[in-house]
Amino acid sequence: MSSTKKKLLIALSAVAVLAAALRLSPVPGLKDFLDCRYSIPLYSAQNELIAVLPLEDGLRRQHLSVEDLSRDQISTVLQSEDRRFYFHPGFDLLSLIRATWQYARSGEIQSGGSTITMQLSGLMEPDRQGIPGKIYEIFNSLRLELRLSKGEILELYLNHLPFGSNVEGLQSAARYFLGKEAGELNREEILVLMMIPRRPEDFNPLKNPAANRDAVERTIPRIKGDISSEYLDRIYGGLENRDTAWPSSYNHFTNMVREKLTEEQWRRGAPLYTTLDQEMQKGAESYLRDILEQTDKNRISNGAVLVIDNRTGGILSYIGSADFHNDELNGQIDGVRILRQPGSTLKPFLYGKAIESGFGPSTPLPDIPMEFGSREIYIPENYNERYNGPVRLSVALGSSLNVPAVYLLERVGVMPFLEKLVNAGFDSLSNSENLGVGLALGNGEVSLWELVQGFSLFNREGNFIPLRFDNDRPVPEGRSVYRSEVARLIRAILSDNRNRILGFGRNNPLEVGFDAAFKTGTSNQFNNIWALGSTDDLTVGVWMGNFSGDTVIGSPGSSYPAQIVVSLLRDFHKADAFSGADNFIHRQICPLSGDLAGPHCPYSIDQFFPVDQVPGSCSWHTADGTVLPAEYGRWASIYHQDFLIAPTAEGVKISQPGDGALFYLDPTLPDDSQAIAVRILGRYEVSLYINDIEVTRQQAPFTWFEKVKRGALVLRAEGGGEIDRATVIVK
Repeated sequence: MSSTKKKLLIALSAVAVLAAALRLSPVPGLKDFLDCRYSIPLYSAQNELIAVLPLEDGLRRQHLSVEDLSRDQISTVLQSEDRRFYFHPGFDLLSLIRATWQYARSGEIQSGGSTITMQLSGLMEPDRQGIPGKIYEIFNSLRLELRLSKGEILELYLNHLPFGSNVEGLQSAARYFLGKEAGELNREEILVLMMIPRRPEDFNPLKNPAANRDAVERTIPRIKGDISSEYLDRIYGGLENRDTAWPSSYNHFTNMVREKLTEEQWRRGAPLYTTLDQEMQKGAESYLRDILEQTDKNRISNGAVLVIDNRTGGILSYIGSADFHNDELNGQIDGVRILRQPGSTLKPFLYGKAIESGFGPSTPLPDIPMEFGSREIYIPENYNERYNGPVRLSVALGSSLNVPAVYLLERVGVMPFLEKLVNAGFDSLSNSENLGVGLALGNGEVSLWELVQGFSLFNREGNFIPLRFDNDRPVPEGRSVYRSEVARLIRAILSDNRNRILGFGRNNPLEVGFDAAFKTGTSNQFNNIWALGSTDDLTVGVWMGNFSGDTVIGSPGSSYPAQIVVSLLRDFHKADAFSGADNFIHRQICPLSGDLAGPHCPYSIDQFFPVDQVPGSCSWHTADGTVLPAEYGRWASIYHQDFLIAPTAEGVKISQPGDGALFYLDPTLPDDSQAIAVRILGRYEVSLYINDIEVTRQQAPFTWFEKVKRGALVLRAEGGGEIDRATVIVK
């Protein structure tokens, strides 16, 4: 081998080794650029831009793919910045020589010698300045060219160009300075924008349009083809009237979306098409604003609204407060997601659990003075401070009576009910074992999000699906919370105005001309007032109150939020009737006992039943008169009701607590101040034993309050030769 060939081989080997070293050596800053986050544009269900989510420091940097730009647009960029981009290895020797010569002659920089690749290197490591920095850029550009394709380099460059004003990248710059998408830019607009990164403050067209135009005019000679002065005049003349750069009409919604985005979504920066319906959102905002004008006398200053699509769980309207920008009213607090006491709005879930446990729609429930053991004897009252005696289950739920609800919760158990609520999406109650029977009346704290999400399952055959905001993602898989017949029964009860008459009167605002289920609620002192409503296709929830904690004046009830719910359902529901067959059968029943009407019942009403829950004939109305069960004796005496009271069928019965009941001590209260109410029914004088110790002997019926400690309580009642037993556990 000749010496010349050897030298050539050595040179080629050296070049190959150098190329391999350059390719394999890490490029400082490249990984950060490749893995960086991008601002995410959000679009409504009508495909209108509603927000461009900023990054943590407020920076807007939207992702732009070079495939979204036309050849003419790319050509304009390259002619402006690096016309031999596709032909050099990262640095342009001719441009460097020209720039050096011009600088040597004039002592001033007259043209840049940096290629797009070198500029990208400079963006990755902005601290390297002067001639050493330029040399490093050349070296680094070689490494970039060996690592990335020309298209990848150009895309990274266009996405990280600094435009000042907390804006990076051509896409965000087009939106901020011209109110356009990058793909919509003409050649003149691209030139206007490409001048800014050279000197962002000096060439900002909004602040210094003349300087920007001067830079454009000096660049035009390098651009092939015509650049229209008329177009440039239009651009500079229209800057003040450009579209809003960053829409911000739905701040609570967009903040919620921001918190739920994944890291992968931030890194892709792809547009997100949401489920938000702008027409429905505007309607909800208008109705909330109108109602709040009426509530000033009650010192109610704020509200939140959530509307969803029952089929998909998609969020259609989301209002976290009446005015996001009102600091005096704490407008930035999100009323959809903060936790508040829900009042009676949890009752549908309790009654669903009771129906699963064997109660029927006409089962009579006691609406009578009742006592439940705790630190102080818990005596629930109805909001109207009236007791109605025996009330059918459907009426007790429809009229939102308190005592029957607490009675039911004591029967089904707090823990089984809590488990049902958590399964229905009430995650805020997942560690609330110590709430006690007050849970029936809403002494826990939940969010409007959870209430609407849960209430919608009654229009979905009892199936739960989580709420969603991303229209491009499939509907999430659900899970069964209630049997379909139970969900349909709750829906039917809450949509029948006859069930509401006892509590709300015949002409209440929830009487509408289409199938719709409603539930309202208030917390103590009316500080939180709620309304829920659903048709076949929509569920609406409204909360009203004050974020400040100011007490409400008067007793406004839930009519205010109910008006918003009704208005939205009237305007936007599509289905007048509930879908799916109810598979109920109708029978004439006695309105007092809830059983099938018998020969002695003075009148009857129509009642629907699941096929397997039809009761027997009425035994309360007899030839001798109306005979109520023994538990109603005290109520009949207090309220002077002319009824006969039946003796207890059993000689001795422990009617409360139920055998196997589970109780939890409240950790916030002293153990020795908590008690369980033991209710004894019977015809005899009865001895009550607890853990084989006689604690009292009285004439039945009576109630004994037993102070408790953790462990098992074995109850035994003896009288007249009869015995009844029950065992409860206290944790």
